[in-house]
Amino acid sequence: GWAANKENDAMPTAAVFDPASVGYVDEMYQQFLQNPDGLTPEWRAYFMGFGAGSVTGGAAGNVENSNGADALARAWRERGHLVAKLNPLLGNKNAQNGTENNSNGQKNDLPPELRAETYGLDPSEEAKWRAYYGGFVGVECATLVSPDERNWVQNWWESERPLVANETQLAFYRGLVQANGLEQTLHKKFVGAKRFSIEGNDVVVPLLHQLAETAAAAGIQNMVMGMAHRGRLNVLCNILHKPYAELFAAFADKLTVEGGPSSGDVKYHAGKTYVHPAKAGPIELQLLYNPSHLEAVNPSVLGVARAKADAGSPSLAVLMHGDSAVAGQGVVAETNNLMALAAYNVGGTLHIIINNQIGFTADAPEAFGGRYCTDIFKSLGCPIVHVNADHPEACWRALRFCFEYRQKFGKDAVLDVVGYRRWGHNEGDDPTFTQPKMYEAVRAHPVPAEVYKAHLLQSGVAASALAAVEKECMAELDAAFATAQQGVVSKAKGVKLAADVEPETVAEAGDIKRLADCWATPPAGFKLNDKVAKVVEERVAMLRGEKPLNWGAAETAAYGCLLQGGIAVRMTGQDVQRGTFSHRHAVLTDVATNAKWNVLQGVSQKGPSCLVANSALSENAVMGFEYGYALGNTAALTLWEAQFGDFANGAQVVIDQFLSSAASKWGQHNGLTLLLPHGYEGQGPEHSSARLERFLQLCAEDNMMVAYPSTPAQIFHLLRRQGLHGRKKPLVVMTPKSLLRNPAAVSPLSDLLRGSWQPVLNDEVKAAKKVVLCSGKIYYDLLARRQAEGHGDVAIVRLEQLYPWPEKALASALGALKPKQVLWVQEEPRNMGAWSHVREYWNNDWGYLHYVGRPAAASPAAGTTVLHAAQQAEILEAVFGAAGFGAVRAKKIA
Repeated sequence: GWAANKENDAMPTAAVFDPASVGYVDEMYQQFLQNPDGLTPEWRAYFMGFGAGSVTGGAAGNVENSNGADALARAWRERGHLVAKLNPLLGNKNAQNGTENNSNGQKNDLPPELRAETYGLDPSEEAKWRAYYGGFVGVECATLVSPDERNWVQNWWESERPLVANETQLAFYRGLVQANGLEQTLHKKFVGAKRFSIEGNDVVVPLLHQLAETAAAAGIQNMVMGMAHRGRLNVLCNILHKPYAELFAAFADKLTVEGGPSSGDVKYHAGKTYVHPAKAGPIELQLLYNPSHLEAVNPSVLGVARAKADAGSPSLAVLMHGDSAVAGQGVVAETNNLMALAAYNVGGTLHIIINNQIGFTADAPEAFGGRYCTDIFKSLGCPIVHVNADHPEACWRALRFCFEYRQKFGKDAVLDVVGYRRWGHNEGDDPTFTQPKMYEAVRAHPVPAEVYKAHLLQSGVAASALAAVEKECMAELDAAFATAQQGVVSKAKGVKLAADVEPETVAEAGDIKRLADCWATPPAGFKLNDKVAKVVEERVAMLRGEKPLNWGAAETAAYGCLLQGGIAVRMTGQDVQRGTFSHRHAVLTDVATNAKWNVLQGVSQKGPSCLVANSALSENAVMGFEYGYALGNTAALTLWEAQFGDFANGAQVVIDQFLSSAASKWGQHNGLTLLLPHGYEGQGPEHSSARLERFLQLCAEDNMMVAYPSTPAQIFHLLRRQGLHGRKKPLVVMTPKSLLRNPAAVSPLSDLLRGSWQPVLNDEVKAAKKVVLCSGKIYYDLLARRQAEGHGDVAIVRLEQLYPWPEKALASALGALKPKQVLWVQEEPRNMGAWSHVREYWNNDWGYLHYVGRPAAASPAAGTTVLHAAQQAEILEAVFGAAGFGAVRAKKIA
C-alpha cells in the first residue's frame, strides 16, 4: 500500500490503497469538488480520471494506465452537461436556471475539470467534446451502473450525427407553427381566458408527433400519455386531433355536447383517444384525463399501459411533467419506485419535462433543491437528458436517444425540455410582479417557430416551402374559428355502457370441485409451513362441503370461479398474497426453497391471468396504477386492498378526483374494487376505521357501490357480481378483521351454489317489537347478546349495501316485521360511519329512526382495549338493557 503524505499532498501512484488512507483520499476528493484549482495538477487529473464517484465506493483505478485523453473524456461524459447551452433565454451562454457559469477570470469559459490543459493536452482536444456534450444538449448518465449501458450511451452520443432530412425539418416547423398558431388564435380571440399555453415549450408538439411515428415503426401499438394543464389543449388538438372548431366553440360558450357526462370538467383537464395513421401502421394515442392535481395521473398511465401490454398489445407510457411539480409531488417518487417491480413494470417509461423554469410564482430555488428539477429520477439509475427547447433538431435527437435506450434496456429515460413560459401561470396572471427580469427576457425573445425558421433559412430551406406551411396552418385555424362562431354540436364518444342487468353469480359445482382439487394438490416436493398446511387442509374440507366456509375460503373461491369463467383477476396491496390477517393465502411459499405457488392460477382453464402481488408500501401510486389498469382492461376484476382500511387515506386524491367523480366529469367508467378492512376490535384509532363516511359522502348519481358484507357467502356473490357485471362501476368494500375467524361468521357451501348478492339480510324473527338495523361486524356482537339473554322480540336486520340505497329490499324487510321501534346501531362515532347517510335516505313512513352508537368524536376510535370494551358494552346495553332505549339513549357513551 502507500502512506498518505499530507505535507506535500503526494498523489497515489499504486493501484492498491492502504485502507487507512481511504479517509484521506476522500477528504482530498471533497476539496476537489469544492475547489479543483486548489489541488495539484496530479490530484486534479486523478479525480477527473476517476469521474464523479467516491473513492470509498469502489476500486480507485490505475492512474499509470490512464492518459490525459481518457481523463478528459471521462470528465466531459460526467460533467459536460454543466456547460451545455440549455436556457433559450440566454442564447449561447452556458447557464443553468438563468445564472452564468463562473469562468474564474479565464478566457476559456470552461471549468478546470473540462479544460484540456488540465490534463496536459492541447486546447483543440476540447472541440469534439463540446460538440458531443456541451452544445444544446446536456447528458447526465453518472447514475448508470451497468457497464453495458454506459458504453452504449457513450457510443450513441459520440457517434456520427446524420443530417436531419428536409421532410423531417418541415414536419418540425409545421408542428411549431401549429402550436404557436393555436395559442395565438386563442390569445387574440379570447383575451385573458385560461388555457395554460405551451408557448416557450412549443417543441413538445412536433416531438410527440415524431415519437408516435417512431414508436409505430418499432411495433408499438399504444402510446399512453399523461400530463398536467400546461400545453394540454395544444396536445389535444395538434396530436390527438380534437377539432379546432370544438375548442374555439367551447371558449365562446357555443359548444353543445350530446350524450356527454353529467357535470363535465374544464377544458384543460380533458383527455382523448386517437388512432394515428403512422407510416408504419396505426398506433393508438391516448391522453388520460387529469384533474388539477398535476402529477396525480402518473401511476394511472402506467396502469393503462400495463393492462394493454398484458392483453398482448405492445404499449409505451409517456409522462409529461412540469418542472416544479415533478420535483415537489410525492406521487412522482412513489411511481418511480414501482418502475422496476414485476407487478408494475411497463418496459420503461419516457418522461418529458415541460420545463418553463418557474412554478406559478416560485423560482427554481424555492421549488426544489439541487441543480435540476430532474434529480428525483437519479434513484432510477437511468439517463437524464437536458435540451434547449429553441432547438427542435437537438430536442428530437435527445428524445430519440431516450426512446432507443428504453427499447434497448427496458428502463425509463428522462428528457428535460428547458424552455420558458411566455405568459403567467394562467393567461390572466401578470408574472412581472414576481419575475420582472425573466419576463423582460421573455418579451424580447422570439417564439420558437421564428427561431427555427431563421435556422432553416440559413440551412438552405426554401422560404416558399416555409410560407406554404404557414399559410396552410393559419387557413385551417381561421376556418375553424369561423365555424365555431356558428355554434358546434359534438356527440360524446364515451364508453357505451352495457345493460344494467344483474349477472348470475352462483358457482358451478364442478368449478368448486376443481378449486378444491387444486388446493389439495401442491407442486411436487412443495413443503408448506405447518400452520399454513393446516389452513390449506381446512380449506379443502370447506370446498368439499365437509365444513362451513370461512371468509378466506369464500373469497378465494370467488376468484377461482371467475378465472374458470374466463375473467382475469388482478389484486395488489401491501400484504395481499397472504393477507394482512393471514386469511387469504392465495400465494404460498415453500419453506425450504422460498419458491412461490399461486394456487388460483392453476384453476384457470380458459387462460385468463391471475396476478396476486404484494405491493410497495404505497397507497397513492399503487391505487392510481390499479385505477389505470381497470381502465385499460375493463373485462378483468381488478382489486386493491388496504393493509388497514384507513391506509386508503394516503390515496385520497385517487378516490376523490378519479374513482368517485370520473364518470360525472369525464364519462369515464371503471370497475376498480377496493377492499378496506374495517371494524372496531380495540386496535386503536388508526386500525379501526376505513372512513366509511367519506366514501358515502362521495356517493351520488349511481357513481359507485359501497358495501359492508357480513357473511362469506355475501363476499363470494359480491365479488362474482363485480367481475361478471357488464356495467362497470367502482366497488368499495368494508371487509372484516375479527370476523375472518369468528365461528359464527361462516356459510355453508350450498350458499355459494345458490342465491345471489343480497343488499339487505333479514332476520328469522317473524314479528318484532324492536328492529335493530346495522351493518357489518357489530351484527355478531348484537347476535351474541340476543342469544345469551333470549331477546326473541328483537330483530336484527343487516344493511349490506349502503349505496346505491336498497330502498325496495329494506322496505320489504321492515314491512314483514312491522316493528314499533327501529334503531340504527353502529360502532363508529355519530359523525362517522353510515349514520348520516342512513338518516339522509331514511323513509319516515317506516317510523322514527333512533341512533345508538358512540357520540361524535374527533378521533375514530379509543386508544386502549379497556376503553373500547367499555364503549362497546354501553352500545349493547342501550339496545338490550332493562332500562330501555329511551333511558340509556340520553346517557352519553364515554
